[in-house]
Amino acid sequence: MDNPVFQHIRNGDVEAYSGLYKEYYRRFYNYGRKFTSNTHLIEDSIQEVFLDLWKRREKLSHVDSPNFYLYSSFRYVLIKKIRQHDKIVFNQSAEEDYEFSIENVIVSKELNEELQVKLQKAIKTLTGRQLEAIFLKFYEGLSYKEVASILNISVKATYKIMARSLLALKEKVMMLLLLFEYLLLMLFA
Repeated sequence: MDNPVFQHIRNGDVEAYSGLYKEYYRRFYNYGRKFTSNTHLIEDSIQEVFLDLWKRREKLSHVDSPNFYLYSSFRYVLIKKIRQHDKIVFNQSAEEDYEFSIENVIVSKELNEELQVKLQKAIKTLTGRQLEAIFLKFYEGLSYKEVASILNISVKATYKIMARSLLALKEKVMMLLLLFEYLLLMLFA
């Protein structure tokens, strides 16, 4: 095992364990919000993953990719908990709010609201699986192989999902960006 943090945890280092927990808590929480709005299930799942990690710390030598190991474990536990509660929900409204640059602030409030509504509609056209794949690949930086394993699909299927997702977003968002750019040019002309 090449990961020094996992090596420290394996040796019983509580500070390394605590640091890893702090590092992953917010990431897992945000990832869990893609599946459910039930924050108790998300928090319970995070706790269970880290409790299990501590209990099995002596067996961590087989872990090649800690990031992959932790995400796979969290996803498995969370989905199991959601299924136990009989309500699988992919929450598409859990996107973060984005701050706009000064040029965007100049544009009227109505234009911003209209663009946001159209962008949200474009995102909502993606399937839950597509959103999850994009989140894992681009937000969490996992490889295609790791995303495929977490989603329990082939690597080829992962490439297809990503390509279709990005193409769909590109087509819908490109028109919005062109409109936005045109309006900015009109404002500064």
